[in-house]
This record gives sequence, structure tokens and C-alpha cells, in this order.
Amino acid sequence: MSEPNTETVLLEETSQIPPPNPDREPLKVNVYQRMAQAAAQLVPLFPYDHAGAIVPCGNVLIGGPEAEYGHFFHWNTVNEVVVVYGAHQSMLATGQIMATQNLHGVNSYLRDQKEAGAYAVIVVTQHQSEEGDQSEALIARCQNCKAEIVRHEYDATPFGLPGYDAARYGSADDPVHQFATTVGSATFADIRNTDEGRTCKECGHVNTPFPGARWGWARQVAQTTAVNAAYHSLRESAQPALEEVGR
Repeated sequence: MSEPNTETVLLEETSQIPPPNPDREPLKVNVYQRMAQAAAQLVPLFPYDHAGAIVPCGNVLIGGPEAEYGHFFHWNTVNEVVVVYGAHQSMLATGQIMATQNLHGVNSYLRDQKEAGAYAVIVVTQHQSEEGDQSEALIARCQNCKAEIVRHEYDATPFGLPGYDAARYGSADDPVHQFATTVGSATFADIRNTDEGRTCKECGHVNTPFPGARWGWARQVAQTTAVNAAYHSLRESAQPALEEVGR
């Protein structure tokens, strides 16, 4: 039997994890519960999207007779990693982890999106840029000849970097940041569904409308806008009472 170690170890001699930033307290979330209540695809699971942040975004893709997700390409200057938290009749396997290329195709990942009972719950995590600007683009190709018909490029530089423009996504004092990818995706869907965005300049084919409602981006942007407006409204309403208390 080994003798107990009675040697004193000084705390400063051991490895230590620095205390958390008081402005960014450690949080945890149940991805299944969070996504059961989500309004859109690519919903950030945590309220942190600043420079250098790791941003996990949840998605629930569901098959059925009326399901239609379409197809597009996403380009990002930062890395993305996909983790599959459960799937059935999907091209993605439960537990699968993969790193995407900077330019990658996006669709439902279901073998047959019209099949009832098909699903995939995935989390796409991107590492926000730590320095310099961050850029993204969404691209649509003609369903007939595969020529590019829409390319929507946008600045996604995160909060905390010189290139961040709060006015682009709301107000600097909004409590909930608009996620740049969601805003850019909603704009892409709008452009894609114009007459010009549907008509291929190469072959003249008029593409079917993009099913933006299935992805929910516009709804997520609208809800975030409403939430921020409600916050400012409450503060404005409380201001007279606060001034009275301060007298």
C-alpha cells in the first residue's frame, strides 16, 4: 500500500484557469430544449457573439409532405464545425462531427425531405474573428444550368473589433445583438425571391421561389427587433420613476 503524499503544493505552482469575464458569465443550455422552442434555423444558443467567441447555432430540420428547404451555398471567412445531435433518414449520422470548407452547400441534409418522420438536429459552431474584418456570402445557383444567379456578400465583423458597425444591425445599446449571419441570410432570401433573383441571365430559366419561411430567418430578425424595442420602451417608461427616486 502506497504512503499518502503529505508534500505541500503551493497554489501558485499549479495550473489555473483564469476567472470568467464578469460581463460574460459561464452558461449552459440543453440543445434539445432550446431548439424545441426556437423560431428559426441557425439560432445562437448563447448570447455571446463578440470577437473571438465560439458561437454554437442550433438547427432542427424536419421532413414531411409540405417540407421544402431549397439549396444554397454559404461562404465564411471563419471556420465552422457541425455536430449532429440526432438524425433519422438523414445524410448526416447521429453523433457525426465535421468541419466545413469555407464555401459549402446548405440544404435540409435529409435523404427525402418529403418523408414524414425524417429529421436532423444539428449545431453549427463558428469561431468569430479575433482580429480584422469578417465576411460572409450566400450564393444561389440556377436550378437548370447551375450558373450563379445571386451572390449576397455582407460584412459580419463581430462586436469588439474596429470594423463592427452597430447601426447596421440596430443600436449600440440593444441588449440582444442581431446575429449577422441571420440578418444576411434573411436579406439573401429577399433578393433571391425577386424577379431578377429568380431569373437566370445565362439560360433564362425562372427558378422556383426560395422557401425562406422554412428557414425562419426573417422571423428571427423581426423578433429580435421587437425584443430590443420592448427593452428600450420599458427603460423609457421607468425613467420618470427613477428620476423621482434620485431626488
